[in-house]
Amino acid sequence: MMMKFGILYCIVLNMIPLVTGESGYFWHITDFHYDYTYHGRQLSCNPNDKPDNPGKFGDFWCDSPWLLIDSSVKAMSRIKPNADFILWTGDTILHGKDADLSYEMNAVMLQNTTDVLRNVLPNVPVYATYGNHDYWPNNQFPPHNNLLYNDTWIRWEDWVNDPSQEDNFRKGGYYTIKTQHGLRIVALNTNLYYTSNTAILNETDPADQLQWLNTTLYNAKMNRDKVLVTAHIPFGVHTPSNLIWMHEKYHTPLVNILRGYTDIIVGMHFGHDHSDGFKVLHSSDGQHAAPVFMAPSVTPWRYIIPNKIGPAHNPGIRLVEYDRTTGQHKDLKQYYLDLNKANKDGVANWTLEYTFSDIYDTSALTGDTINAVVEEMKQSTNGQKLNKFWKHFTVSPPEDLQEPCNDECRRSIVCGFKHYEMRTFKTCKSDMISGSTSIFATWNICITVLGLIHVCVYFFV
Repeated sequence: MMMKFGILYCIVLNMIPLVTGESGYFWHITDFHYDYTYHGRQLSCNPNDKPDNPGKFGDFWCDSPWLLIDSSVKAMSRIKPNADFILWTGDTILHGKDADLSYEMNAVMLQNTTDVLRNVLPNVPVYATYGNHDYWPNNQFPPHNNLLYNDTWIRWEDWVNDPSQEDNFRKGGYYTIKTQHGLRIVALNTNLYYTSNTAILNETDPADQLQWLNTTLYNAKMNRDKVLVTAHIPFGVHTPSNLIWMHEKYHTPLVNILRGYTDIIVGMHFGHDHSDGFKVLHSSDGQHAAPVFMAPSVTPWRYIIPNKIGPAHNPGIRLVEYDRTTGQHKDLKQYYLDLNKANKDGVANWTLEYTFSDIYDTSALTGDTINAVVEEMKQSTNGQKLNKFWKHFTVSPPEDLQEPCNDECRRSIVCGFKHYEMRTFKTCKSDMISGSTSIFATWNICITVLGLIHVCVYFFV
């Protein structure tokens, strides 16, 4: 069976069309989480382990000082100053208690971060979306117009640069525009569906966003547009935590709508997870697939919840190469800051962590190529590519802070690549356990009963 899979894998890759159009580039940045108290009250830091001498560019137990945010934007300007656009997927505000923050404080942080992007990269349009912490009180995005939407429209309207989107933005914080090269951006406010948001529970379609999304994608298909979807909170199962970030009553229709347009969606880009990941979304009939990417955060903050502490991770920024004609994603370069080294040297040296095509042996970043990578990792959960995925999941942390990924963790990651509902996700994990047991039993029979190791090698290698 392994030999058959290998042959099929090669056939699939050979069927994928080569991308030959002119290359363009865009940046994806997310989860700055600016802690303006970092050198003082340290409101975002682990209360049980606040740093006595906080590093110049940040600490693994805290959100970002301004120097970290400023250095990340300047690194983008140094590496690729002439990018076609920037995706900024929100969560600019620190992890703090509502009592320590206010709408006015949040507004200043949003304005400061908007200003540094506009000043350092003045000729690059930014397509921005909200994060769940950008609202005050945090997470509680209402299903209608509010002060945040109104003020932010004034702050960002020159980036959107389309007066026809003002009503949608003021209504629910979502919009759609076409880039100068014809790629349609669909920017969503998925914070409306967040499980921590209780302000929308009586709504069937908060801010009418689901209806708008379906209509927008239908019109895009009729016009033969290629679509890039962007938002803060991703859909699907977050692994290895094994949870879905959204209320089921909104998550299910959102996924179903997107499945219906995987033939025109060239990529989907999200933040929120603070970690590096990807998935593939298939259409209901299995005929089409679209790639889904989660970018790691700029903040190095580690979460602490009852009975669990989040992994340490370095700050990251992401550069995507795409075909300007088709919108098809060609490659991805992940840059990161070695936080310990930066604090030690006093210099923020943002460097290349990895190139997607190099570590996963892909010719492009399409639904089909990502699916091939996923299938390969499913067949070998202890393989090199899954090991690399886990290392980059936490943005190459210091060796003494790297956490292992056991068999349960690996099964969760593999099943999370393609399963978006908890029921099918759990079934996938169960099948992998029984499948592993079956293969192990067959292997033992080969050795102990037949005594012919070469027969086993023939069937399993």
